[in-house]
Amino acid sequence: MKVVIIGSGLSGLTTGALLVKEGYDVVIYEQHDKIGGVTATIEKGGYRWDWGQMLLPDFGKGEPGRNLLERLEISKKVKTVNSYRENYFPDFRISKPKEFQGIYWRKDYFKELFPEDKKGLDKYYKIYDRIHDIASLINKKGMISKLKLILNFLPLIRKKEWSAKQLMDYCFSNEKLQAVYTAILADYVASPKEFPGLLIPTINAESQYDERVPLDYGRHEHRQSWSYMINGLTELVNALAEVVVNHGGKIITNTAIKKIKVSKGQVEGIITSNNDEIECDLVIASGGARELFLDLVGEKHLPSDFIKTYIDSLFTTESVFMVHLGVDYDPSIYQNSAALCYYYFTYDIEGSIEECKKGIYHKGKDGLLIYIPSVHSPDMAPPGHHAVTVYTIAPNNPTNGSWNNNKEQWADQLLSLAERFVPGLREHTKIKIILTPEDFRKRTNLKHHAFGGTVPHVKVPPPPHRTPIKGLWFIGAQSETYGGVVGAMTGAENVINIILKESNSPTKSS
Repeated sequence: MKVVIIGSGLSGLTTGALLVKEGYDVVIYEQHDKIGGVTATIEKGGYRWDWGQMLLPDFGKGEPGRNLLERLEISKKVKTVNSYRENYFPDFRISKPKEFQGIYWRKDYFKELFPEDKKGLDKYYKIYDRIHDIASLINKKGMISKLKLILNFLPLIRKKEWSAKQLMDYCFSNEKLQAVYTAILADYVASPKEFPGLLIPTINAESQYDERVPLDYGRHEHRQSWSYMINGLTELVNALAEVVVNHGGKIITNTAIKKIKVSKGQVEGIITSNNDEIECDLVIASGGARELFLDLVGEKHLPSDFIKTYIDSLFTTESVFMVHLGVDYDPSIYQNSAALCYYYFTYDIEGSIEECKKGIYHKGKDGLLIYIPSVHSPDMAPPGHHAVTVYTIAPNNPTNGSWNNNKEQWADQLLSLAERFVPGLREHTKIKIILTPEDFRKRTNLKHHAFGGTVPHVKVPPPPHRTPIKGLWFIGAQSETYGGVVGAMTGAENVINIILKESNSPTKSS
């Protein structure tokens, strides 16, 4: 059975790796000369930077990401290190204490800062523990696990439709404390009024802020680990690509797909940017939902209900403005030795998100983050030097300027703000690379770059993996898996499991 995979990001490579090991004839098409999509690594002058993925969940032993690597027999090639991140707010800083102060040290810290919300913090962390138990139990088989899942969910059933704003109002009266738990939504460019409330604990796992927090404690289920990938995501990209090639699959670069051929509701093949017509049995596409369904397939082949439900209402993130630096000193001394720190300059998360959606670029005034990958991966910079990434959320098409005309000015403004907390960045810069939303659009072949893919929404569903076209599957950050490294990979794995189950006897064709 011949399979065409569109895109060599993590979802495409994972799909290809899984299929070739099952004997399928697989060809992956990549429009660029380098594979990996936005999980590739940029290299210049002895420095290396990822396009943006940083602290990753679920690569610990027994967790979904690691299990998948073991299934593909590449686990030893992809190494991670558990670590932490720092969070800065205008009135306080959430910083890992020198001596470990217990599983709930952040709760105790917040009780000192916000004594009026002591009871609310206790309420929140009861919900927190239930949600993390549920997240772990979902992946377990067996009647006992299913019963535990039901018992954990029953107390939350009235809250299952709540937005993040409703959950925050239920737990906390202080808006600054609410911002602690919803500030990360700025990355999603998702309003607290639209983001599902019960997902807030999952994106605020305590082990993100202190790697010493145990993942197994009390009578609770295992918590997911958070880690950095040693030497960047290129290690994962290369390991997956090696599986594809070593098992007879092909990866063709510098070749885009300009049309998916459909007849009578079924895939027939593809037409490449070189005008080659390739017949195939399956097409598995990653990338943009609108680009796939409206441009490559065409509305005439799709039910109107599908377009209305999943395409017209597609809810995705905005883009980012990113400055990569190679510096000749150690900037991590200003971040409590952390590789990553989020700097929030406002508590008005809702307002900053709305501005971004309207196309107003905040020029860094609402916040930024500083990531120093060479802290955990020294080989990503020359000896005595460090690779640094400074970035912030940004609209695809700013209404208060243009990326082409203003990128140098805006990069300098962003670095000026960053230097309030990490002095010397510009003085010690040896190499600088600026990436705008335009660069990300070119890299991803999207008309609207969505840095985080689709976003969980209280009402708007993401496009499903199974499409109305027989033989066409949709994977990646804009599919029902949403964004994230492990999400992209496990979403691809889910699709392959369905294909294998539905295929009676898959055999490799010539």
